[in-house]
Amino acid sequence: MSLSFPYVVSHRHLKSIRRQARQRVSVIAGITGIAIGVASLIIAISVMNGYAMVVKDRLLGVNAHITVRRAYSEPFLESGDLADRIRRVDGVTGAARFAQAEGFLLSKTRDGRLRRAGCMARGVTEQGVGGTTVLADRIIEGSLSLGEIEPGVFGAAIGRRLAEKLQAQRGEEIHLSTLPKELLMGGLPPLRRYVLTGIFATGYYEFDANLVLVPLRALQRDMGMGPMVSGIRVKLEDPFAVEEISTALTEEIAADYPGLFTTSWIYEHGNLYVWIRMQTWFSGIALSLIVIVAAFNVISIMTMSVIDRRAEIGILKAMGTTRGQIGRIFSVEGLIIGCAGVLLGNTLAVGLCWIQSRYELIRLRGDVYLIDALPVEMAVTDFAAVSAGALLLCYLFTRLPANDAGAQDPAEAIRAT
Repeated sequence: MSLSFPYVVSHRHLKSIRRQARQRVSVIAGITGIAIGVASLIIAISVMNGYAMVVKDRLLGVNAHITVRRAYSEPFLESGDLADRIRRVDGVTGAARFAQAEGFLLSKTRDGRLRRAGCMARGVTEQGVGGTTVLADRIIEGSLSLGEIEPGVFGAAIGRRLAEKLQAQRGEEIHLSTLPKELLMGGLPPLRRYVLTGIFATGYYEFDANLVLVPLRALQRDMGMGPMVSGIRVKLEDPFAVEEISTALTEEIAADYPGLFTTSWIYEHGNLYVWIRMQTWFSGIALSLIVIVAAFNVISIMTMSVIDRRAEIGILKAMGTTRGQIGRIFSVEGLIIGCAGVLLGNTLAVGLCWIQSRYELIRLRGDVYLIDALPVEMAVTDFAAVSAGALLLCYLFTRLPANDAGAQDPAEAIRAT
């Protein structure tokens, strides 16, 4: 007998099932169960991968990888020498001075009403924005031109969500108050006039709903800081090498700049990234149970098949078919069912993930989930791992009824029918 004999017999039997309603329903149910389990697991992993990728890319694209500052973010004098020294450290691709303060924005709508929204004002240099962030690539209206438009009036760029709150349009005037400390206990904070020159959309809710970019010298003026800054924003070639480079930076600046220390994005947001990875594992473990349950269904299908085909098994064995070949017939049959379910599950997962990625049908609350739409990131390795695992389970679960079929005595099998 040829090596394809078990496959030929299994294939013919599965084709004959179309004429047997009971077995046809069982096979369809088994294939559907495996497909749902595989698709659910792949989609869950793709969603968590997408969430991790989006949070990492958007967070690290706007936030500093490392920030050099004083305790309690107290301003300190820095004329640019410190930033130059930091840029020379191995692994650093950019360093820029910045000032930062909480405040609020006011704008007047076209119908004359005033709109107000809280914000985080960040004073930057144009070189610093390009060297330490990707905001220049996230502009959806206008530009990041923050120069002086007229004496004492500078340009400003705000996030898309913040612009929607204020109902502000590019080219309109907005007023910024940065709440100087001496006025926090009473009095009216001063309002500084800016012109809205750009609106950006990072996709990260915290930035799009709160961040305001203004020139560094303008915010220094508003805060009464003079030439002082809030810190140095540092961008790295490898964002995950923050521990080693933070140590190198500390050694570089400790002697000449006492009182300064470094903080990293992992220190500030690392728990979020760890949570995403943990959720990926927990979701994978939970949804793997669906695949296992579906694979268990293959046992019942194969057991029913063995019972219904006892006479055929007896005849095949009487004709010289070996126990191993009989077992392989049912193993191949189980694998065919598993392959059909895996193929259908992969197709379903790819289709649903592509639709969500293309049309973003499932929207999220950005203030809760940090992003506006459910992200997906499909990876070939995930598809391969889930598919291989499902097929392995199907094969293992078919071995019991397959071995039982191969162990049957041909005379008793024929006589029982």
